[in-house]
Amino acid sequence: SEPQGRQPGEWGAFGAHHDEGRITRCTDPDPTWALLAQRSIDRYAEIEEQSGVQFFSEVGHLAVGPAGAPSLVARAANAAAQGVPHELLDAAALRERYPYLSFPAGAAGVWEPRRSGHISARRLVAAQISAAQRCVRPGVAFERVDESAVAVEEEAAKAAAGTDQATGEAEGEAPAPSYRVLLRDGSELRAARVLLCCGAFTNGPSRLVPAPLRLSNFTTQTVHFSLGDGDAARLEGMPSVIAKFPTWWAYLLPPIRYPDGRTVLKLGGARMEDASAPAARLDAADRTLGRGGTRPLPEPSDLLTWYRSGGDAAARCEMEGMLHELVPGLQPLEVRSDACANCRTETGLPLVGKVRGQLYAAAGGNGLAAKSSDEIGRLAALAALGSLCCGEGGLQRWQEPDYESELLARERFAPC
Repeated sequence: SEPQGRQPGEWGAFGAHHDEGRITRCTDPDPTWALLAQRSIDRYAEIEEQSGVQFFSEVGHLAVGPAGAPSLVARAANAAAQGVPHELLDAAALRERYPYLSFPAGAAGVWEPRRSGHISARRLVAAQISAAQRCVRPGVAFERVDESAVAVEEEAAKAAAGTDQATGEAEGEAPAPSYRVLLRDGSELRAARVLLCCGAFTNGPSRLVPAPLRLSNFTTQTVHFSLGDGDAARLEGMPSVIAKFPTWWAYLLPPIRYPDGRTVLKLGGARMEDASAPAARLDAADRTLGRGGTRPLPEPSDLLTWYRSGGDAAARCEMEGMLHELVPGLQPLEVRSDACANCRTETGLPLVGKVRGQLYAAAGGNGLAAKSSDEIGRLAALAALGSLCCGEGGLQRWQEPDYESELLARERFAPC
């Protein structure tokens, strides 16, 4: 559940979805991430209908960088190959269409008008939970246990009577419970299978995996401008924005109404230490373990300390300046900053699949996963359960090539 403390430093638990603004888009320089997003976005309307919770704002998305930058070229190429409607904008078109935004000379953009914009991360999670509860078949138990897990312990599993050779899963009855999930209140759960979806906290401090997975945590930080009515009206219709230039990078969420009544314009980003880094180098850095303005969090204690800090004061000042440069003329009523963490993988793709025995994991969003969480979750469910019902009595299995794209081959996501 969401921490109830008034300030981040008071929180005892942390989740990346405790916020109202996450960019969603069908385009991406990486075709796999583009496909994960598209499949998730395909189901947004269904999830909203099943749950009664609205979480998607279709305001469009704009990607900006130097004209000819590899990231823009790859994004446009993937969009064309995957049938995503988009438009290429030069510097003059950017100035005409978005007069309230200011980009460096020589900028160009990829405009994605439909099935893109932003989502409320906390309402998406609420909608997914509600939809799951409503879709449970009669006679199947569903219980949400609102307590922190401190350890997962494996017990000796009882032999199952036969194995499906295609999936490696037991046929007939499920294997007897072979895991104990110990909770902070001293109680425990017993399960035949366990699926861990703990993001940056997968490797600790709780004892969840028998050995650390190949995950690396890095700091992230955002700055929030609370806007008055005049600024909010001036920016009405603004899309979500991702900008990458040789000396800085940023993402920008349009004005969003938060539960406490504030209208918030949010930016994350940093200036690059190497001012001469070419665009191609920035694109590569964005897909690996580092990025300008971030630093590693090697130990669970570092992760907790960072979350409780609320962020770095110098980074906050830097991002304030960047936001004023990107959106000139702002007169914020209040400025806040918040700290989060980015859980990255060596491949740049999430880790989804078996860890050991009947213990599974889905982790490593690489700063790209909020919009794609539904498809990543579907793949995780396929990994843990072997198959999912679909259509009129049909079954989905992850390894069937006639259903899945080669981009989503399960070995590409294997945790171990």
